[in-house]
Order: sequence, then C-alpha cells, then structure tokens
Amino acid sequence: MAQEQKRDQTVRLPNPSAQPFVAALKTARFFAVLFFWVTMVCVLAHVAAFVLIQWTPWLSVEEAEEAAAVQPADAKASALAPLLGLLERSAVAAEPGELFPNVKPSQTSGNPSATSNTAATAPESTEPPTPPVPAETTTPAATDPDAAPAAADPVRARYYRQLAANILGPARTVTILSSLLLAVTVFLYLQIALLGRLSGIRQLTRSLFLLLIFLVTVLPWGDVFEGIHVSSLFKFERLLADHVMGVWESDAWQDLALYYGRYIVFPAISALLLAMAGICFAGGYSQSVLANE
Repeated sequence: MAQEQKRDQTVRLPNPSAQPFVAALKTARFFAVLFFWVTMVCVLAHVAAFVLIQWTPWLSVEEAEEAAAVQPADAKASALAPLLGLLERSAVAAEPGELFPNVKPSQTSGNPSATSNTAATAPESTEPPTPPVPAETTTPAATDPDAAPAAADPVRARYYRQLAANILGPARTVTILSSLLLAVTVFLYLQIALLGRLSGIRQLTRSLFLLLIFLVTVLPWGDVFEGIHVSSLFKFERLLADHVMGVWESDAWQDLALYYGRYIVFPAISALLLAMAGICFAGGYSQSVLANE
C-alpha cells in the first residue's frame, strides 16, 4: 500500500510556489525587452549621425555648400546664351522690305536721309544674323557625363541632413520616455523576484543600478541646471553648427576633447551602459524564471 501511494504522488518542482511569480515575471520581461531595444536604437541613431556627418560624404557640409554656391562659368554662359542671341538678332539692321513690307524701295529713294541710312546699313544687312547658341550644347551635363550627379550631391546632402534632424528630434523624446519606463519595469521585476524569493537577485540589482547611471547620461540636465549641457542625446542642429565652424579642426586639445567627447564618446558610453544592463537582466531572468520552469 505504501508503494502504491508513492507511485501516485505527483512530481513537484523545486519551488512550486514560484509559478504565479514566474508568469508575472514573463510579462514584465516582455515589456523590458521592448523598452530596451527602443532605447538602444535611439541611442545608436545619435552615434550614427555623428559618424555620417564626420567621416562620410552623405551628410557632408563644406563640399555641398561650396558646390551649390560656386557655379561653373560655362553654365552661366549657357544660361545667358538665348538672351545674347536675342540681343544680337535685334542689333542687326534689317532691310526696308523686312521692316515695311508694303513700302517699295523706290518710295524711299526721294528721301535723302532714308537713302543715306539705307546705304549706311547696307553692308550690315547683307550678313545673316547670328543664330542663338542652344543651351543644351554648352551645359556641363552634355559635355561631361559625370557633371549631373555632382550637381545633385548638394541637394542630396541637404535632404539627408533634414531627414537626420527630423529623426533625431523625436528620438530624443522617445529615448527619455523609454529609458524611464525600462528602469521602472526592471524595478518592478526585481520586486516580484524578491517577493517570490527567487534567485538572480544579484544580477537584477546590478542591472537596475546600471540603468540609473544610464539615465544620468541621457537626461537633459541643461533644462534643470543652468549651464550644464552634458547629455548623450545631443541636438543635431548643434552638431551641424559645431561641424561647420570647424571645431574638429582646432589645434586646442580642449576643443577637440569637448567636441568628440560630447558627440561620440558620451553616446558610446551610454550605449555600453545600456548593453551591460541588458546582459545583467538576461542573467537574472535565466536564474529567476528559466530555472523554475
């Protein structure tokens, strides 16, 4: 009888009371992963914007503006060619038969001034008028096949800069909101794990504090404390202004350190902190949930 009762007993998990907590932790983990990737993409977008404007021609500033401001002399001449042809055509004197088709040449023979004017303009009227030069024959696009793509580069660079500004503007707000929600979600996850007496508390606590340090690097402290503009979520207009001013070509190491530290080192540190927090959270999840399934 004792052996039959042992056979009928169900196999229990090491912590059977953890099942309700495991279900809650799975839900919290879903939102934590969602907020994590949204925040990571927005932070990496700031890093990519600096890399594109500093080391690639896609968001080039100097070359695009110079190409737009300076036009080739041939292009200007070709644009004025129809007007010059029209002026040349009007400057050439015409015969009386062309100006007054109803007046015969004999009617103007009695007027001495008319005959003198006709005689004076006779040699010029015998030459045919100079035809206007077509604009298509002297444009750089017709003579050089590579001139058309080069002329389109300033427009493309200006479009990409406007697109980057439109993306990074809302990305700053999304990053702040998603990072705050991520920190709150990890905090709730830690509280549920503590209430259920689950393992992985050490990794979850480390992940929470890494997220708090990450928040320090992304929050706009300049709106709270006057004169402090330290944030990895920089404004694209400020980056563009500093790049145009040539701060990255300065001989002073303080300016170079401030420029590269503000626009590439600080966002990279934020991305590294966020990645470390995600790794610690994944370790805590494996010990608190996967070990009890």
